[in-house]
Amino acid sequence: MPQRPAALLPIAVVLVSVFCALPARAQVPPEEEAGWQSDVGGLSHFSGLRCPDTIGSFYRVKAMASDGVSLAGCIYTGQDGLTAVLRKHLLGTGRREALAFSRNYKSAGFEPVKMSGAAASGISFRTRNWTPSSLLETFWYFSGEKADYTLWIAYTLPAQEGEVGPALEVFTDALALQN
Repeated sequence: MPQRPAALLPIAVVLVSVFCALPARAQVPPEEEAGWQSDVGGLSHFSGLRCPDTIGSFYRVKAMASDGVSLAGCIYTGQDGLTAVLRKHLLGTGRREALAFSRNYKSAGFEPVKMSGAAASGISFRTRNWTPSSLLETFWYFSGEKADYTLWIAYTLPAQEGEVGPALEVFTDALALQN
């Protein structure tokens, strides 16, 4: 059996001691790296946005970091795949974001739709019309005392049309607690 050179033993001892002396990197949840902190019943962002674990019958599925458009945001899912995205923006920029939403959807070829009920106060587009149920996306903006907020909800017609009003209500109630 071949013998290992004795000279490698001191090198191995030094390498093991160096690696053991290095501090271990703590695993930081991605939300914390993006400025989110856990609190009772949800997450709070350093910008001031609070995303509860639940809003009405919606469950938070993702926290979003700030980007070129918003300070922070959260994605929620509701019954039967109803999806909502709540974002916080700089004060005075919500209208601009709504106009950008409208312009971008029009340029992508989506059909603007005039809605009734709660969706009438938002900007709505039909984004899928080749199946028996149409997919609609509606965008609202709200001006607060310290920031603007946007809410985007995707839903199908006719199945989820009745859920849009209650969804808008629970999210605007949650936003009222932000300011």
